[in-house]
Amino acid sequence: MSEFFFNLKQCLSSKSSKPTFTNFNSNPFLPNTQSYSASTLSAEEDNKLLKLLVLESFKVPPCTIKQNHNHKQCQYYHYPKDRKRQGEFYSIDLCEYIERNQFCPFGDKCLKSHSGVEQLYRKEKYKMKFCSQYPSGLQNCEYGEFCSFAHSEEELLIDLLHRMEKNEDFFIFKFKTVMCPFNSIPHDKAQCVYAHNWQDFRRKPNLVQYDPIPCAFWKPNDFLTIYNLGCPNGSNCSKCHGWKELDYHPLVYKTKFCPNGAKCHRTFECSYFHNENEKRSY
Repeated sequence: MSEFFFNLKQCLSSKSSKPTFTNFNSNPFLPNTQSYSASTLSAEEDNKLLKLLVLESFKVPPCTIKQNHNHKQCQYYHYPKDRKRQGEFYSIDLCEYIERNQFCPFGDKCLKSHSGVEQLYRKEKYKMKFCSQYPSGLQNCEYGEFCSFAHSEEELLIDLLHRMEKNEDFFIFKFKTVMCPFNSIPHDKAQCVYAHNWQDFRRKPNLVQYDPIPCAFWKPNDFLTIYNLGCPNGSNCSKCHGWKELDYHPLVYKTKFCPNGAKCHRTFECSYFHNENEKRSY
């Protein structure tokens, strides 16, 4: 079974300090790979055996185990909806035929996912959010260590924005650039540093160059289930997608006086300046 898990502790003590399947620096939707080394671990972290699935091989081969066992905690597939095709040539969007419980004429060559396994056990989704049983009901998770969702903060493969210092650089380059891992946990989304939908989301301005001009295609009142439905140019668009990308743009943030003036009690999180000391210029 060990070949189906990636052991973070072993990786940190090896020559390579970066998990290969989390090296997503070029993608504005995915987290920056963090550089870890064994020396950066605390004693408590070093004693943890943090195992992450090797997604390339998970649920690809058929199960040959004869004894009765929990299919949800097995690395092999047992039936079509439990199977994962090898490779990343298909998207995480569910195939329309499969969604209607119909036969897909494209078969294994289909460019969309054919199961929940194919959707969730991909680098775009795996360990990006907390398990619905987090934090108090993890003993009830029927997937256990095979769960595609995180059971602890250490398992989250995202930039932990809520742990970062909230300064000027944070609100320009990090604020709202990661989808919220607490989405299933009730919290004040208006005060949350994470994004909760595509209208709330910001592309990382240090990875994607876009001008501080509103995109003509992007409709701020539309609820988008797929990012590219908001603009045909998708994440490569050279204009701002929504007011947060505009107001927190490196060339706009803290360059305009706050319309609420002295009544505004926010500091860095307000995209406007309140006094000359806060004002940014270029």
